[in-house]
Amino acid sequence: MNKKQLAISMTAQIVSFLVSLGVSFVLSPYMGRAIDTSASGFVSQGNYFVAYAQIVVSALNTMASRFITVSIHQGREEEASRYFTSVLFGNIFMAAVFAVPATFLILFVDRILQVPEEMVTDLQVLFFFVAVNFMLSIILSVFQIAVYTKDRLDLLAVKTIQAELARMLVLVGCYTFFPPYMWYVGVGTTLQTLVIGIGNYRYTKRLMPEVSIRREYFDLGKIRELVSLGAWNSVTRLGQTLLEGLDLLISNLMIDPTAMGLLNYAKTIPLTVTNLMGSIVGIFNPQITILYAEGKYGEMVELVKSANRIMIFLLSIPVAFITVFGDIFFSLWLPEYDAQQLHILCILSMGTLYISMSIQVLYHIFIITKRVRLNSLVIVFSGVLSTGTVFLLLNTTDLGLYAIVLSSMAYGWLRNLLFTPLYASRCLGVSWKTFYGDILTGVKSLVCVGAVGMAFRLVFPMDSWATLVIFGCMAGVAALGANYLVVLKAGERAMVRAWVRQKLHRGS
Repeated sequence: MNKKQLAISMTAQIVSFLVSLGVSFVLSPYMGRAIDTSASGFVSQGNYFVAYAQIVVSALNTMASRFITVSIHQGREEEASRYFTSVLFGNIFMAAVFAVPATFLILFVDRILQVPEEMVTDLQVLFFFVAVNFMLSIILSVFQIAVYTKDRLDLLAVKTIQAELARMLVLVGCYTFFPPYMWYVGVGTTLQTLVIGIGNYRYTKRLMPEVSIRREYFDLGKIRELVSLGAWNSVTRLGQTLLEGLDLLISNLMIDPTAMGLLNYAKTIPLTVTNLMGSIVGIFNPQITILYAEGKYGEMVELVKSANRIMIFLLSIPVAFITVFGDIFFSLWLPEYDAQQLHILCILSMGTLYISMSIQVLYHIFIITKRVRLNSLVIVFSGVLSTGTVFLLLNTTDLGLYAIVLSSMAYGWLRNLLFTPLYASRCLGVSWKTFYGDILTGVKSLVCVGAVGMAFRLVFPMDSWATLVIFGCMAGVAALGANYLVVLKAGERAMVRAWVRQKLHRGS
């Protein structure tokens, strides 16, 4: 395990996450006050429409990193070039195809969603930029493979920080000097995608000079090979969408736009933690893939176990703290809404993370071992059950928004307890009990960190942003100490000590 590179990548990813977090938490309540409660919900719904379209796109792109990385590390550069060129041309074709349904959505958005009449034009312009951003992201996505293949995700994180700052400047400028509209968010996001895409293109030229883009390298056989496996990842994305991605759409259609806005606020923190989890787990994926390509399977299993513990070490703190301090946070962030209701909705929306944070790395195992089919079928089956349960509860009970998030949490728990760790063990040829210890470690960590947070809440007053931040940070330091003892083994503790010493040395 390259501990130095992991530490560098992790630091860069966390800084990138914090910048994005700051922009989101400032923007969401502002839009609710300046435009309408449903405004942030419509912005999120536009992003979810993109996620729906990416279900199809992922059939080609999900497996590309795996195949190109394995080809390069096994010395087959021309084969890597064929994969790379084929994916690029395939993405350009798909972007052109998706322009048709995107146009239809933009023109008839008020017939598809419940939209206040005065917001229709604003929403259409927003969805136009969302569509442009989506098509750009499809075309440019292949260039992100270079930092993955060469295990330089820190470069991507730095570029992401720059792009996030550019988006922030656009949004601050637009909302400061012009009347408030939702479509400014689309402009900022499109600029963000361009900054990252151009940066990744330059990284590809620098990091993968052995890979060439030539028309004669385009190979339909390579596309068929990628899609034959990647199609199951599309099925996985479909299941995830049914489990969680339809929440806002269902609340808009079956309740009302205001309920959609409230649910969007409640899901902001869980979505943020999920994005952080995805960023951190992505740091380990290149090294896991490289070890697999080199046939070092024992080292790969050890890295997976170590990655699980590091994920728990970092993620249990925000998950436990929002459970303990969430009502205080919402009363300060959105004082005009019911903080208790938002807190309950937030906990239920975040419920799957109580288990999945401990084993998130395992999903990459299915990709690199090319054992994606069964996992995809289980996820889509649980998604269908979840969606059906939501409709049943909404029509037979008065649970309302609680029914939507409670169903997702219940089926997420079942899948992550009864299937994911067992099937990952089978794919790696290890004991079925291998990863249940990590889940138990995650639970112990949540209990310890939650106890630390509760102790601080009982002793110190937290009735303002200043006191919440000050005492919350103090509790965070104490929680890191608890996790250092409860979660990490000797190797991870050494890595943490080395990272701290390096930062202190630079500071001095």
